[in-house]
Amino acid sequence: MTDTRNIAIIGAGVVGLCAARALAHDGHAVTIYDPAGFPAQNASAMAGGMLAPYAEIEHMDGAWTEAGLRGIALWEEMAGDIPGPLGFVRKGSLLIAHPEDAHMLERFRAHLPGGEKSWDYINPSRIEKDIPALFRNALYLSEEAHIEPGKAMDFLCASLRGQVDMIPEAAMPGELTGRFDFVVDSRGYAAAADDPALRGVKGEILLVRNPEFSLSRPVRLMHPRYPLYIVPRDDHIFMIGATNIESAGGTQVSLRSAMELMSALYSLHSSFGEAEIVDIRAGIRPAYPDNLPRIGLEGTIIRCNGLFRHGWLLAPVMAEIVADHVAGQENRFTSLFTGESHESDRQRHSL
Repeated sequence: MTDTRNIAIIGAGVVGLCAARALAHDGHAVTIYDPAGFPAQNASAMAGGMLAPYAEIEHMDGAWTEAGLRGIALWEEMAGDIPGPLGFVRKGSLLIAHPEDAHMLERFRAHLPGGEKSWDYINPSRIEKDIPALFRNALYLSEEAHIEPGKAMDFLCASLRGQVDMIPEAAMPGELTGRFDFVVDSRGYAAAADDPALRGVKGEILLVRNPEFSLSRPVRLMHPRYPLYIVPRDDHIFMIGATNIESAGGTQVSLRSAMELMSALYSLHSSFGEAEIVDIRAGIRPAYPDNLPRIGLEGTIIRCNGLFRHGWLLAPVMAEIVADHVAGQENRFTSLFTGESHESDRQRHSL
C-alpha cells in the first residue's frame, strides 16, 4: 500500500486538477493553490478540447500518439464516475480540404500508420450530413474524441471539493517545499520567470451559434493560409480555433485574426454568414522550443509544463506519471515526458 504523502499543487489548470484527482484517489493529502479560484479562467478553460493524437502526428512521433490514446482512455474512464456531464464525446474527427487543397490531405495521409483501422479515407457526407458536397473526400480518424473544457473544469473542481484543500491564493514552489512532501508546479506560463526555456503562444478562439448547421464530431479544415478546427458544443454552438501567435502579450483577439477565423468558417458552410457570435477570446499557452510537454523531477518538486495545444489530451497522462512517481513506481510514459527517451535517441544517432 502506498504511504500517504502531504502534497501541494500550484495551478488549477487541467494538469493541476487531474494531478489532484489522481493523488487524492491514491489516498494522499492534497492542497491545491490558484489565485484565480476553482474553476479558474485560464488557458485550459479557453482551449478547444480536441483529443486528437492522430491529427497531430505531423508534429509528434508515434510514442506521443500512444500517450495521447492513453489520455483519451483516461478521460473515458473518468467520464464514467464524475457526477454530471463531463462533455466527453468519442466519435472520432474529420479532416477535410477544399478541392484545390486536396493535396494537403494526401500529404497528411502519408504520415498516418499503415495497416491500422484508426483511420479511413471517406466521403464526409457518410457521417456528417451538413458538410457541403464540394468536400468530396475526408480523413476520418475514428479513435479521436473531444471534451468541453468549461464543463470538464467545473466537474473536475466539483469532484475534488471535500477531498482536497482548495486555496484561492498564489504560491511558489520554494516556499512550500519545507511544508509538503512533494510540490507539483503546474502554473503554466506563470512559471516562465523560473523557466527561461518556456515561452507563451497566444491562441484565439471564436464561439458562434448556428441553428442551420450540425456536427457530431470535430472537423479540421486544412488550408494553406487559414487552417481551422470546429468543435461542436450543445445548442448548435461551435467553437472555432486556428491561430498560434508567437506572443505572450495581451489577451485580446486581433482584428486580422478575427477576420481570418470568420472567413475560413464561412468557406466551410455559407450558413455561418448568419451565425450569432457568442464569444471571442484569447489565452496564453505555455510551450517549450519543441512544442512538447515536459515533466521535470527536481528532488521533491515535480514541474509539469509546456502543454501548448495538447493540454486536454495529455494532462491525464501527466497526472498518472506524477501519481506513480510519488508512489515510487515507474510509468511507461515517464521517460517520454522527462526527455530521457529523446536523449537516448540522440545518443544512438551520434554513434
